[in-house]
Amino acid sequence: MKKCLRLLLLLACLAPALGAAEKFSLRISYGAAKIAPADFNDFLADFVRIRREIGYAIPEAGLKSLDWSDAFELSLSVPLDDRLALIASAGFIGAQRIGNDIDFTLGTAYGTWRRNDRIRTFTARLGLSYALPLSRAVTLRPHVSVDGYWSSFQDDGAQTYGSPGWPEDTELEWTVETTAFNFGWSLGFNLEVAVWSKLSLSLDAGWRKARLSGFSGKFQETDFGIPAAVREFRLFYLEQQSDWLAGTTKALNLPGMFGGSTVRVIRDAVLDLSGFYASAGIKISF
Repeated sequence: MKKCLRLLLLLACLAPALGAAEKFSLRISYGAAKIAPADFNDFLADFVRIRREIGYAIPEAGLKSLDWSDAFELSLSVPLDDRLALIASAGFIGAQRIGNDIDFTLGTAYGTWRRNDRIRTFTARLGLSYALPLSRAVTLRPHVSVDGYWSSFQDDGAQTYGSPGWPEDTELEWTVETTAFNFGWSLGFNLEVAVWSKLSLSLDAGWRKARLSGFSGKFQETDFGIPAAVREFRLFYLEQQSDWLAGTTKALNLPGMFGGSTVRVIRDAVLDLSGFYASAGIKISF
């Protein structure tokens, strides 16, 4: 740790001697992040576990969890002095699991559960960066920002069911469309390599805190082809216990929940897009 601090102090002392002063610049980047939205992934896992416990035969893979997000960002850097800059950016983060379908059998009956889930977030960030020139062409920029997230969560799916003498039919279809707004933050390091006086290539990596909650909107279901009225909907996370299922059941209030359980926890669901991210981009200076 002491060696790292000494290195940073040395770089700070060398900074005035290396590189040029900060300039107005525009950066375009694309990247990905490793995420682990526990409320959502636990719901998918327990959806399968419960059905196996009561006798459904389901492929071993079950429902696929949501593990990655991708992002596009346009960032403006405004110099405050020779090394310090204000950063303001707008972008888009997306995470989805499309075609998350599994077949099942129960005795002689059979069917399929189909589901599609999408999280879309428009982001705005406001923060600071500090330039630490490593050479005349290479600059390291630690940065921190406060972030705003305008998000949507869409879930749709269907359940089919059939048995000998009864052709497979779609019993249930549904759509959920919700939105939410949340604050978060991000912290990272940007490594820039100048390839021309006004053009640089950049690699950015860090941690993003984006716990999205408070989703509300509309829900509609269709039973055997007959649509019900659209109703108001808020996305909740629940933990339930019952005498006929082992352990605690974690669920979202989406189609597929089992009733007859004692609710131990109920709160707004968190669709967590927090995680380590990395991106690559091009920076143009003016």
